[in-house]
Parts: sequence; C-alpha cells; structure tokens
Amino acid sequence: MDTESLEGIVLRSQDYKESHRIITLFTPSGLISLIVRGISRKNARLLSLTTPFCHGEYHFRRGRGELFSFRDGSVLDDHINLRNSLKSLQTAGSLANAVLSSQLAGKPAPALFLLYKAYHKQIPHFKNPETLFASFTLKLLKYEGLLTISPTCAHCDGPTPLLLHEGESLCSEHPINGGFRFSPPEWEALLTLANSSQFSSLSDLILPPSLFPKIQALFSSRLSH
Repeated sequence: MDTESLEGIVLRSQDYKESHRIITLFTPSGLISLIVRGISRKNARLLSLTTPFCHGEYHFRRGRGELFSFRDGSVLDDHINLRNSLKSLQTAGSLANAVLSSQLAGKPAPALFLLYKAYHKQIPHFKNPETLFASFTLKLLKYEGLLTISPTCAHCDGPTPLLLHEGESLCSEHPINGGFRFSPPEWEALLTLANSSQFSSLSDLILPPSLFPKIQALFSSRLSH
C-alpha cells in the first residue's frame, strides 16, 4: 500500500493506550484521522506533530476505515506562540471547533484550508483575536453557501438590510418572524467581518458588545439546517 503525504494542521489530539495518539488533521483534502504510535518524551518531533495546532507535513497509509496509519512527518510550524496568551489559545480552539463541526471526513476543501491556515497564523498578532473567529465563522458559512451578507436587500435592492433570515440579507420592508436582527452599527461590522479581504481592516475593528454572541448563535443555527 502506497504512502501518501498531506500538509495539515492538528485540530484535535487524543491519547490512545499507553504510547499512541489519534490526531484529527485539517488538510486540503478535508478532515483525516491518523493513529500515531510510539509516542514518548524522548521523541520531541513526534510530540510536536501530534500536539493541537501544529502545522506539518504528514505521511500516512490508508486502511479499510477512516483511521489511517501515520508513517512519518515534519513540522512546518508548531505555533508555540499561541500558548503565550490564554485568549489566543482559546481563539485557536474555537477556530478548530468551527472546522470540526462543519466539515465531513474526507470532503476536499482546499480553499477553506487556505483560509483557515491564514486566520490561524494571524491569531497571536491580534489584540482582540475573537474578531478573527467572528470573521472566520461568517466566511465559513459563505463558503458553504449558507450565508449572504450584502449592503442591499436580497429581495428588493432597497435600504440597508438589518435582518438575516435563512442566510439572506433583508431590509425592514420585508418583515419576517424569526431570523437575526441587527442594529446599523452591527450590520456595518458584519459587512467588514464577512467581506474583508485584508487582515489590516480587521485588526482595529471594534465589535459592538452585542454582536459576538449573535454571530455565535447564527453560526450554530445555520449549521443545523
């Protein structure tokens, strides 16, 4: 059986038996799970390769199921600087959970992987890294076709939308029960978070206090559909 190689970032790591770990990687080919044998404190490289948020090159062999066998690998970036701040570490965990909760094993996602990698790398450089999480979750929903945030109403090209219903942007001329309602400042922030193409426009963005929990609720709601 041939050995395959993929670039990946560890989203989850679980100890298994005495000296094994099962890791879940996000790769351009989607989520894959590897069993890594022979874990020990003497092998620093192997410990790094199986630690959450490590970015590496992983060589493995497929088996009959969805759990593949790790053969070798090299660390590209261990992202050790994430551990210098609790807020950065928590944001990294939130990004990982967003991918784990939205992606199916083996579903190719090369564009989403590049987006995740870029956001993941920016975390230590942001004073308020939760802004990155808010932006990433909105872009993830856009990537999956579950959300459209626009400066005009989806139904009439009318006034500034202040409502998201079933992933569509609607203005006040279309009253609908349910959905997520936003104030004008919140909507402006949503537009920046969802559509910005540069991290510089996010680094100084101050979110209205009420917006972040709404984005979290929106993300959970759209994934459940």
